[in-house]
Amino acid sequence: MAAVLTRLLGFHALELAEDIVQDTLLQAMSTWKFKGVPENPSAWLYTVAKRKAIDTIRQQKIHEQLHSEISLLLKSEWTLSPTVNQLFLDNEIEDSQLRMIFACCHPSIPYESQIALTLKTLCGLSISEIAHSFLTNNETITKRLYRAREQIREENISLEVPVPASLPGRLDAVMHSLYLLFNEGYNSSHPDQLIRHDLCGEAMRLCLLLVNNPVTHIPKVDALLALMCFQASRSEARTYNDGAIVLLKDQDRSRWSQPLIEKGKYYLEQAAMPMPGRLRLQTGNKFYSCMRSCLK
Repeated sequence: MAAVLTRLLGFHALELAEDIVQDTLLQAMSTWKFKGVPENPSAWLYTVAKRKAIDTIRQQKIHEQLHSEISLLLKSEWTLSPTVNQLFLDNEIEDSQLRMIFACCHPSIPYESQIALTLKTLCGLSISEIAHSFLTNNETITKRLYRAREQIREENISLEVPVPASLPGRLDAVMHSLYLLFNEGYNSSHPDQLIRHDLCGEAMRLCLLLVNNPVTHIPKVDALLALMCFQASRSEARTYNDGAIVLLKDQDRSRWSQPLIEKGKYYLEQAAMPMPGRLRLQTGNKFYSCMRSCLK
């Protein structure tokens, strides 16, 4: 929702988009408490968010500040609702998320602030979780996020997927962000929850967006997704029933996910072209570890 609303309202209105998301979630907590969770919670949330976005545009007349390609459509009552509805279609949601990733990783923003902004805005990590990823404190991350948002507002940074020639300036930060998101899920900073499957799945889903887009599909992205697949394949075997960690040598290989291992092999083969060595080395080591364990 944050990605779509930011694309609609403009990247400079990031805080407004987050406020709409927060209001939507609060309404869900209130309504679902009495009426129960709907059959399709996501659809319910998107519907409420759309209505709130339309009301916000009408009340604040912010369409005058919006991107030129949609601002004219939002000025008319005849086209306002259809335009907002269009942005909430599945393919447009994915496109908005991809744009949001690269907008957060704009080269004019300091590198570490790019990653912190991506983890907070698009990936939903808390300040403390981001601080844990950077091995720093909450105050440092809070300041980075504030400065990044101020820079976005002052420089009027827009949502865009860069042309291939501009990829090197952004893609490393994008991949670094997704790697840290996956790592927080794979080795959570929460003492009572060693593995967060939701974060691992979200990191892999966002990485798949990069793989499926011809502009961002390059070998090192395949390598990152292969690494995630190999690591995630062992998730169910990594803990005992009491939540304690199971060392690799003691893990039950029959509980390793064969489909994920096969996907990891596939993306590793796709990444066989020359690439920077670190990701390829990690991915290759995980691949050979699986092979040594006689997994088919």
